[in-house]
Amino acid sequence: MYEIIVEHPAERFIKQLPKNEQEKILNLIEELSIKPRLGKELVGRLRGLRSLKTGIYRIIYRIEEMKLVVLVLRAGYRGNIYSKKIGK
Repeated sequence: MYEIIVEHPAERFIKQLPKNEQEKILNLIEELSIKPRLGKELVGRLRGLRSLKTGIYRIIYRIEEMKLVVLVLRAGYRGNIYSKKIGK
């Protein structure tokens, strides 16, 4: 089982959503502890990261295999999440 670490930018976005949307996203993030490859691999400048879809939202994360950690870097709307600078 993988440990989940949610970075501040992702946490900040999730907290500003309505409670029911927060719950959906947090449940999906929790599922990553069991199935870390649930999201699709990203390409280009985001290579090495993965994206998980839930409705109009996207969750960008990285798997750190050696530490058994899933690091959730960003969460946001599907229309602009990929254009933001994402820390690797």
